[in-house]
Amino acid sequence: MLVQMQLKIGLRDEASFDTFIADQESVALALNALQSAVASPSGEAYYLWGKEGVGKTHLLQASCRFVTEQQQTSVFLPLADRSLPLVPDVFSGLESIKLVCLDDIDRLVGKPEWEKALANLITKCSVQGNTLLISGTTSLSDWKLMNTDLAKALISVVPLEIKPVQEKEEIINALQRHAKRMGFEFSEKVGEILVKHLSSDLAELMQVLKVLEEASLIQQRRLTPQFVKSVLGIDTKKPLK
Repeated sequence: MLVQMQLKIGLRDEASFDTFIADQESVALALNALQSAVASPSGEAYYLWGKEGVGKTHLLQASCRFVTEQQQTSVFLPLADRSLPLVPDVFSGLESIKLVCLDDIDRLVGKPEWEKALANLITKCSVQGNTLLISGTTSLSDWKLMNTDLAKALISVVPLEIKPVQEKEEIINALQRHAKRMGFEFSEKVGEILVKHLSSDLAELMQVLKVLEEASLIQQRRLTPQFVKSVLGIDTKKPLK
């Protein structure tokens, strides 16, 4: 089952440490520690948590990409994906993999068999000296646990809260990094147009970026401010809502 899922689950092309932006210094420092742990595993476990769209999946996949580029083993499991044949036994044997990334792990909280499997995995990864990254939307202190072994195992897990990027300059910087990785130029002026007239939510703007990429390829046009406005139907003469 594990081999089949690894073949099915691909990493996003834009998922890398280079394209992740953190505008809080404390988060940036913590992410440096996370990268070090991924680069030189010694049994650490991290829990990345925060609202939907703040980049948790991005960081898990970026970690997998980094490890893969180092010719090491990694696995990424999106536990919220109902199309995958996931059962608690899927965690068995994962401790032998250099990096294990489990997305949306808090979806399993309150389910005894899953909690037992997670407790065992945390303990075994620590013993084997491999890194475990898990993500969710709620703080560990808010988990309503059924399994006492999991409660004990979570004491060794380092929580890392990921907050949304809010500074306009950082949002534009993130978009420019993603655009560069996708293979096209994205000016600061275009970024300002998107933030001013569409959204300041980075996750939403990433979807807009993909629309612009496709339009640019189809029409063989650079992403000039005028072209972007025409593609997205932005009328700068109208008052903002």
